Amino acid sequence: MRCPFGACTCALAVVDENFLRVLDDIENDRYDETQYDPQLISDMKLSGCIVENDVDESDRLEFYRNVAKYDTTRFGLTIAPTLDCNFRCKYCFERHPKGVMSDDVQSALIKFVENRLNSARHFSVTWYGGEPLLTKNIIYELSEKFLALCQKHNVEYDAFIITNASLMDDADIEHFKRYRISGAQITIDGPKDIHDKRRRHIDGTSTFDHLIDRVNVLLNNDFDVIVRINIDKENINRVDELLDTLKNRLDRYQNAKIDFGQVSTFTDICRSIESDCYNNAQYADMMIPLYAKVEAKGFSINKMSVYPSTRANYCCVDYVNSFVVDNHGSLFKCWNHVGDLKRSCGNVGDFDPAPLRDNYLSWIEWNPIRHEKCRECKLLPLCMGGCADARRKSEDGQPVCGTVKYNLDRVLEYYYEQLKGGEAT
Repeated sequence: MRCPFGACTCALAVVDENFLRVLDDIENDRYDETQYDPQLISDMKLSGCIVENDVDESDRLEFYRNVAKYDTTRFGLTIAPTLDCNFRCKYCFERHPKGVMSDDVQSALIKFVENRLNSARHFSVTWYGGEPLLTKNIIYELSEKFLALCQKHNVEYDAFIITNASLMDDADIEHFKRYRISGAQITIDGPKDIHDKRRRHIDGTSTFDHLIDRVNVLLNNDFDVIVRINIDKENINRVDELLDTLKNRLDRYQNAKIDFGQVSTFTDICRSIESDCYNNAQYADMMIPLYAKVEAKGFSINKMSVYPSTRANYCCVDYVNSFVVDNHGSLFKCWNHVGDLKRSCGNVGDFDPAPLRDNYLSWIEWNPIRHEKCRECKLLPLCMGGCADARRKSEDGQPVCGTVKYNLDRVLEYYYEQLKGGEAT
């Protein structure tokens, strides 16, 4: 048996000789649709294994990309009410300046949001930083106003928080429920000695045990929790130990989603850890063994972290209605640029994309389909050119291929084995 995969649909199927005969006939110009099982042909068309002659898949891909990119019914904000932080993580790309979002900036942000809600039908917020819980009152006051605006304009609302969790208390749990912060991502980078070395509290105290306690509190209150483990050469060999600790100490560990992050040198600030980082090809080699460990120990994983999915766009960078906002009200397209005014595309108080070609329109206009390297690649629907920020920083200006280029065969084999519950044949 063989398992063909379609990149435009991400359909994976176990097929027999009848399926292979159709493909062989197409390749040898012998295809006659009347000679095959109609249901087979219907399934092959639905899965993208057969494409009509008058369909240009590149044009179709670009069409759906544009539909998503220019969609204003969905509005997304990542909000950093402060860039300050009470941790000093060794790989962090931010400088952590002091300061919080002022009342004037908050008022301008509310107006900016309301203007966007005139056409939006769904508004999604991610609280970010710095450490966002240094500014709890700002988060909750803005959340209350966002909810009121959404009710006024009949817009759906959801929120999520990325936090080190060190400041989270029981009152925050109730506020999360009230303000629809449905989940949190909390990073724990290894067993206690590794974690406390990599994710140092500013006062030098250990945070490991407290963070596990906070994860427990969130899980026991039915929040979605992602435990993120940032991977590099320093901690890769201690992942098993951490997973065992989490399994033993989390009350509802089966509900905790474990995800892995690739430590990278986004800015000059984190160049000191460059030698510890894996490149995309090296990290791709580790993904399946890492997620296999997670599943073997009974944790939950995001299947899309393993199994590829088609993308309309790579990330929020090339959606017209998605922004990152810092505590000064400065707007950015990329999370990696927050706080760097040279990369700002405006301010919530006076945003106008028209004259801001370099910092706004150039991100929107980036189109991997028009780039030869990507256009000729069969995996384009899965990566859509990769990280646009990485492309800009690359020495040759070429798109930087993501992990899917290096491990797709292994990912599909792994997923197939999970579905059939045994060894792939």
